[in-house]
Amino acid sequence: MMQALAPRLDETEAQPAHRYSLYGLTVHSDVPLPELPPAMGEASADLLILRRPLPEGPHGRFSPARVDLFWDTVGRFRVEPGLVTVDPAAGVSDDLVAFPLLGPVLALALHQRGLFAFHASAVSVNGRGAVMMADKGVGKSTTATALISAGHGLLADDIVALTGDSQPILLPGFAQVKLSDASLARLKVPGAQTRPQVHDAIDKHRVLLPAHVAAKAVPLGRIYALERGSAGQGPAVLPVQPAEALPLVLRFAYAARFGRDLLNGAAAARHFRQAATLAATGTVRRLVMPEGLDRLDAAVAMIEADLASGGTE
Repeated sequence: MMQALAPRLDETEAQPAHRYSLYGLTVHSDVPLPELPPAMGEASADLLILRRPLPEGPHGRFSPARVDLFWDTVGRFRVEPGLVTVDPAAGVSDDLVAFPLLGPVLALALHQRGLFAFHASAVSVNGRGAVMMADKGVGKSTTATALISAGHGLLADDIVALTGDSQPILLPGFAQVKLSDASLARLKVPGAQTRPQVHDAIDKHRVLLPAHVAAKAVPLGRIYALERGSAGQGPAVLPVQPAEALPLVLRFAYAARFGRDLLNGAAAARHFRQAATLAATGTVRRLVMPEGLDRLDAAVAMIEADLASGGTE
């Protein structure tokens, strides 16, 4: 259940210039974020993103109501209920600020609101949500983009947010995927906009897909744990035993990236309950991905057929 959290803005402070909508939230931001869809109407902010000076401190500090993060090359961030404070390092571009802001910082803000976040990609396939979670390099963003090329709508890449109840709903994020050189060359999505590289250490391309984002939240259909197949093996959807489902959900939860620093006490108990509820939906499967980008079409067909077969049997 998403918690109603009121952000704070002093009467003397100007309203942020930028207004966006993502994951069911209205976001007012001092930082321009062209990746995000604009908010419609004059809705009040569910989440404020403000530029303010922050005191020096450790690279990471966690408490139930506040998280402080610091990256040498980007700056400092503070995450509180309904409020993200950004203090960029000198000379850092807004594009570079957006990398952690729309990654771990946003994931923490969603966590504070009671949502469950996967480090994954998700696509709406005929009105059902397909989540692709995997270790780095296995191809979750590439698989999601192949599904988009086949006519399905992007829900989210990197952060997949959903309600952690017995009938989970996947919330649409924003229309950007991150692709390797090879995936970008292979996958031709009409209207795709490749954004400039902002740092030499970032090896993936940011690709905007504004014409291919899912228009609304959808019920969860499948949670796929992607793995590489052996040479010559085709795609396959394999069942997951109930005892295996919960460890997979916990492994690929975004909060697992922060470990015990974030997940302790009441927060850990809530996170485990949500993960157990998601695992109990019966939607978790292993998806064996064939080697080679030329075999993506077969994987897409397998996912479409699997979701059409039921999704929660």
